[in-house]
Amino acid sequence: MVKHVVMFRLEGEAAAVAKAAADFKAGLDALPAQISELKSMEVAIDNSGIEGNWTVTLTAVCNNFDDLKVYAGHPAHLACVAIIKPLIAARACVDCEF
Repeated sequence: MVKHVVMFRLEGEAAAVAKAAADFKAGLDALPAQISELKSMEVAIDNSGIEGNWTVTLTAVCNNFDDLKVYAGHPAHLACVAIIKPLIAARACVDCEF
């Protein structure tokens, strides 16, 4: 199994960031039903108010790295990324087998 962990720091007007993060989460939450290679998806939005925290984190699980590539290039996933792309200030990612 492969775990794909990604964190995004979004920047912009607070209301726009909050809406984009919520829309992004809703889109990602729907992906396991649309992409058979994606076994699970967990998405969290930071609402602590602590400066410097990442805005959104996601953990996706696939059977292998080939399935991860299918998920990454899937049009439904790319549509989700487009929601936050203009607001991304930083991205961090770890892909690991477990």
